[in-house]
Amino acid sequence: MTSGFRLPGLWSDMKTPLRIVRIVCTTAVAALSLTACDDQGEGKARDERDTAVAYVKAINDRDVPALVKLSPPGNEGAEQAARELVGSQGGRGLRVDDVRVGHEFGPDTADARLRATDKEGRPFSETLTLTRRGGTWYVALGTAPGSMPKSPAQTSRP
Repeated sequence: MTSGFRLPGLWSDMKTPLRIVRIVCTTAVAALSLTACDDQGEGKARDERDTAVAYVKAINDRDVPALVKLSPPGNEGAEQAARELVGSQGGRGLRVDDVRVGHEFGPDTADARLRATDKEGRPFSETLTLTRRGGTWYVALGTAPGSMPKSPAQTSRP
């Protein structure tokens, strides 16, 4: 025996609430999937430590394009610098032990002192110069566009 009580509108059919729940869940899963697929590339804020760890990962993976993405967009010579780093340091299986960040030259410039251990158990350390643009930190590889190349200081004798 059923009661004569019925809910008006959407709720009159018991399948409708289930459909609403399915739609909400599907939307949430889709939004989370898109967020998870976004990498640490251009346009996404990345802090100093994340940048240093990404640098070590790119070197371990011998990934020149990943290193270039860690340099400020448009830096000249970044690809060559990345190739040299991969050639000399790549594939060592570095494990980051510590990253210490300092801001001696203002809020948009930092030095990240990396300490790591390679797969043979040997210590590794390096200090990276980082610059911030638009909330994202970059490793200083290459030179900024239009900057003058540095030459050694000259002295003249009288």
